Amino acid sequence: MEKDGLSRADQQYECVAEIGEGAYGKVFKARDLKNGGRFVALKRVRVQTGEEGMPLSTIREVAVLRHLETFEHPNVVRLFDVCTVSRTDRETKLTLVFEHVDQDLTTYLDKVPEPGVPTETIKDMMFQLLRGLDFLHSHRVVHRDLKPQNILVTSSGQIKLADFGLARIYSFQMALTSVVVTLWYRAPEVLLQSSYATPVDLWSVGCIFAEMFRRKPLFRGSSDVDQLGKILDCCCCRQCYCLCA
Repeated sequence: MEKDGLSRADQQYECVAEIGEGAYGKVFKARDLKNGGRFVALKRVRVQTGEEGMPLSTIREVAVLRHLETFEHPNVVRLFDVCTVSRTDRETKLTLVFEHVDQDLTTYLDKVPEPGVPTETIKDMMFQLLRGLDFLHSHRVVHRDLKPQNILVTSSGQIKLADFGLARIYSFQMALTSVVVTLWYRAPEVLLQSSYATPVDLWSVGCIFAEMFRRKPLFRGSSDVDQLGKILDCCCCRQCYCLCA
């Protein structure tokens, strides 16, 4: 692990602009000086370290991302590099170098003129989204926070899933959109803080599918309770929920 100073990340990647910020760090658009000046997305994450160094959970999460990268799946955002530099005895700066994509699904939908996204395009995008999700699930990775801001769309219409694997470490967007983390796509079991598995991602996909047709979110709750209420109003009887509660 490098000591704070002119790290390998500082030498190889030239930051162009800050494109996102979260509780644990920032995201930058940068040039990869050793690979033809291609644009990449740098996620700089602050990790608290203990007496034994970086937490094992963090190491495991990074290992999952590195393992997934070996498959180079077309519908999962690519991880090019991981750099670490020790800032203090209690903190390490972790830099994750991802491929850069200029827009997410929210930005894409906002740009589409009336009458909206053609049905065939939605069909193609949903196929790509589900193919990427199936890949994650087949490797025991649950995204847990699927939403339009975490679905990147290339200029050729290719879908790429982002912001998975390190969900416990950071929470910010990869693309240019600056959006507050939302509850609108979370499954009831996540809102209720009960145990959950891969079906929570399918709930989110269903909400996103509806939004691609409607061009607005399906459930727009302002809190966990309000979100559950909107789901119940649409899907079943709210009174039944109150009786069960």
